[in-house]
Amino acid sequence: MVEGTQRCISWVPSLLDYENMLNQINPDVIYQRGRSYLTYVAAKWAKKNQKKFVWGSNGEDGCDFWKNVKRLTRSKTSSLKKIILGPNALLQDLLIHKGIRECDIAINQTEYQKERLLKNFGKKGIVLPSYFAPITYHTRPQKKEKIVLWLANLSPAKQPELFIKLAEHCHNCDGWKFILAGGTSNKSYLDEIKALAKSAKNLEMIGPIPFEETFAWFARAYLFVNTSIMEAEGLPNTFIQAWLARTPALSLKHDPNGWIAKHNLGWCADGNINIFLEKGKLVLENEDMLQKLGGKCERFAIETFTTEKIIDAYIRLCLGSPLVNKL
Repeated sequence: MVEGTQRCISWVPSLLDYENMLNQINPDVIYQRGRSYLTYVAAKWAKKNQKKFVWGSNGEDGCDFWKNVKRLTRSKTSSLKKIILGPNALLQDLLIHKGIRECDIAINQTEYQKERLLKNFGKKGIVLPSYFAPITYHTRPQKKEKIVLWLANLSPAKQPELFIKLAEHCHNCDGWKFILAGGTSNKSYLDEIKALAKSAKNLEMIGPIPFEETFAWFARAYLFVNTSIMEAEGLPNTFIQAWLARTPALSLKHDPNGWIAKHNLGWCADGNINIFLEKGKLVLENEDMLQKLGGKCERFAIETFTTEKIIDAYIRLCLGSPLVNKL
């Protein structure tokens, strides 16, 4: 218990280490993404040295108040451990809150994050899509395969068991293979998922995939499936990769910026597991529809995530210039 607590607060000495690094670099602008003690370090250094601090949120819960305290409270950790770790979670939240409030510019991935930022911290954010480097399209297969792809880290928040359930529900869909890709260092959890997967004869677990190999899988698949709890998501790269690869998404709950519905990039079940299962089965019975949506997905992704206007927007913000065009 003591050793775990010491690891938990091991970040405290790093505050000074990172401040010294910033003194050596002496940047004109600091861009820090995601909430952590580094948010406080960046804000403190920028204020002290009269430099600009740009902060970016990266999860739908990234602009929530008391995030670490709530996460600890909701966890399955014992009551005793919660009492011991509580001060650490509280301290991190307090430092993060101070850092967010003192940023000069806040960039959000989604409109939801922007709304939460204004409500919880009284700051106005700017929604900018993530930039994704153009794909090497010559590596793309000429023809899709009857593959349904799930790709993420294996964790309870990603709910891979629901993908297994979808595979079981679609066991009569002719020729379709369900690929569950991802790994975890939690052996007991991995064994639990493997045991569940045995019931789905049309499903294969292939383990973690190096990032440079992921696009090939998205390119092969006809459908990408996301089963994550919404609070764990922001604008996942997996959505972007799938759309760039002409692969529509079937999402249980998460529809970033409402794009899936607005631009016809797949289907979102709004958290309804029955709709999720039935829609998945219906979709697999209509390959022509998947092909048609695939073209829309690719056009949307290229226009939204690979254009130079996103980089230009970040540069203009850092230089203090207004954005000319709304992305």
